[in-house]
Amino acid sequence: MNQEEVYHVLVCYHCGNKTQMRQIAHFDRHETENFLGFGEPYSITFFTDWDLYLCPVCDNVTLLKTSKNTEERDPQDFRLTSRESILYPNVSIDESGIPEKVKNSFEAALRIKNIEGTLCAIGIRRTLEMMCKDKKATGKDLYHKLKDLSNKGILPPIVNEMASVLRELGNEAAHGDEREFSEELIGSMIKFTHVILDYVYNLPDKLSGIQKHLSKTVEGSAELRGSLTVRASGNVVNEQDA
Repeated sequence: MNQEEVYHVLVCYHCGNKTQMRQIAHFDRHETENFLGFGEPYSITFFTDWDLYLCPVCDNVTLLKTSKNTEERDPQDFRLTSRESILYPNVSIDESGIPEKVKNSFEAALRIKNIEGTLCAIGIRRTLEMMCKDKKATGKDLYHKLKDLSNKGILPPIVNEMASVLRELGNEAAHGDEREFSEELIGSMIKFTHVILDYVYNLPDKLSGIQKHLSKTVEGSAELRGSLTVRASGNVVNEQDA
C-alpha cells in the first residue's frame, strides 16, 4: 500500500492498554439527503467511516466507526463534529430506552470483560442493582429484589433461577473469593443481563409501538369500510353488502 500509514490513539478493550494503533483497513461512505424546511429545499450530507486498528501490545484488532454530517459543526472552527463508537469488541449497547446510569454501568462492565473477569462480574451485579432501584424493587439482596420484580410481573418467573446464580457470583466477586471467571461464564452473565435490561426497558416500548401501529391500521380499515358503503351512484348500502 503506497498510502501513508494512519495511527490513532485508542483504548484496547482486549488488553486494557491505551496506545497508538495502526490502521490496517478502511472503508468510507457518504450519502446526501434532501429536505424541505420553511418552503426552502436544503440538503445534508452524512459521512461514515469504518476503520480497523491493530493493537501493538496484544495483536488484537478494534473496529472503529466515525460518523459526521454537514449540519453539525464546531462553533469555533466550523469543522464537522465527529462521533466515534467502537463496534468491536462490543463495549456498548444501543437501546435508548435504558436509563443513562444503568446503561453506563453495563457498558463499563463490558469494557473490562476481556481484561478482568472479577471486576466485570461486580459491574454486572451493580448494573442489576441499579435497575432494581430504578424499578423500586424491595428485598434484602439482589436475589430478593429480582424476585420481587418477578412477582410484580416486571420480570418473567424464569429469572428466579438465574438470579440465584448471579447472587452467588456477585457475592464471590465482591468478597474476593478465589473463583475462576471464565470467558464463557462472563459471556453468559452478560447475555443474561442484556436480555433482562431489554425485557424491562425496551420490550414495553416496542410492544406499545406495535399496538399503536395496529390501532392506526384498524382505524384505517374502518374508514375504508365506511367509504365503501357509498356507491359511485350515491346510493347507500349496508356495510355487510360493501
